[in-house]
Amino acid sequence: MNNRKHQKTTQNADAPEVSDITGLTPLQEKSAILLAAGETLTAVANKLGINRSTIYKWQMQVAFQCFYNQQCRDYKNNLKNGLFGLADEVLTAVKSCLHSNNEATRLKAAMWIADKVEFTDVGISDVRTAIRERHSNLFSIDSYSFDEQGYKDELRKMGLNRDE
Repeated sequence: MNNRKHQKTTQNADAPEVSDITGLTPLQEKSAILLAAGETLTAVANKLGINRSTIYKWQMQVAFQCFYNQQCRDYKNNLKNGLFGLADEVLTAVKSCLHSNNEATRLKAAMWIADKVEFTDVGISDVRTAIRERHSNLFSIDSYSFDEQGYKDELRKMGLNRDE
């Protein structure tokens, strides 16, 4: 019996440190960053030396989803900022493309992509907000319930209860 307790303690000591900000290990964070950057799941698994099924399991975790969503939001904002920086060039291209079919086709494709990026919905990126929503029920305008104990328990399980 003592051996089991000792093994459990040793296993926990060897476990990767979970961030109290994201609720993820550094490997999980790296995986989400690579996926948000456009890497395929297979490529991420190969780069990190882990099984694809591990990443699939991580993708089911609310903390992973939120961190991934935040990375997507960051990439989207960077792209938007880059597009704003190209505004003068875009206006020049639009003016010159009015008279050329080939350039106009390219412009239409670029604008379609820009619209897609602009209107791509990015989910919740704050873990606590996602968990709070998970434990909240809105039955009608007058009827609302919140499972505070369930919320706190889930935060505690994820190691995110340090600042509450």
